[in-house]
Amino acid sequence: MNPYETNADNIPAGDRFSDIPLYGRYSPASDDFRPDPEHISSVSQDSLKYWASVLDLCNTANRIYEGLEGARDVFALGGVIIKSSHLYAQLQGRRAARDFSYADANEVKATALARTVLKDVKVPIIYFASKINGRDVLVQERIAGVGLNIAWQYISSSQKQLFKDEARQILQSLSKVQPPPKTTTRSYVVEDMDSKVHRGIQELEYNILFGQDNCDSDLSLMHNDFTLSNCIVDNDKIVGLVDWEMAGYFGWKTAAQVHVKIRTPRKESFAALNLSEEVLSDILFWNDLYEVS
Repeated sequence: MNPYETNADNIPAGDRFSDIPLYGRYSPASDDFRPDPEHISSVSQDSLKYWASVLDLCNTANRIYEGLEGARDVFALGGVIIKSSHLYAQLQGRRAARDFSYADANEVKATALARTVLKDVKVPIIYFASKINGRDVLVQERIAGVGLNIAWQYISSSQKQLFKDEARQILQSLSKVQPPPKTTTRSYVVEDMDSKVHRGIQELEYNILFGQDNCDSDLSLMHNDFTLSNCIVDNDKIVGLVDWEMAGYFGWKTAAQVHVKIRTPRKESFAALNLSEEVLSDILFWNDLYEVS
């Protein structure tokens, strides 16, 4: 099996993601939907009507992630990825009152910053980030390739190590971006005074990022959600990095703590499963991403 296969007809039944063929796999086609340039980054009345018509094309057939407890669904529509809750007449659950505008504004600004240093890795263009019918909607570029979490089941240990090495290089490139002058505290790229509510992060993550016990002076830019699923790969290369809503001026060591304690599996969670050392090592392989000499 080609790890970078994007044609749904060629995906074997045993593939871990075979039931969601649009998820994490994309190769552009000539008849793909692409946004009208006239309405990109526009919130004029005509543009809002246009983006509302785009939402009408998003349904359960092209939904690749169903939002839980009031969170937004994610849709794949041709050359774009759309985050929206428009399929629900009423939002219910603990995320129902979440204001996604902070995360969306962070995506816009963080991706622009990342593009200044990531010359060989695509960062999605944000086509629209505003409200439609009172709900926050984000429309972004869909990057060609395969999610690393999907390719993982088909690649060798040496390929996995190469991807980890490349990811570390990306992190080092991002760390060259420093916060605006006179910034003295850690923050998201777009400052958020209530991130527990707006981003739904755990108390532990909040304390790692903003707790008074964290005295590290490094405030360099970090993606802060560098998981396998956010890496887009093709031909043994990371070709894209997506989902920048958690990005901020957090520094290497702080982002590393979030990565190990929040973003990746914990070894103790598998203690009762009696897994082989080989299987367990593979599950935990991405955990030491930030450990560089």
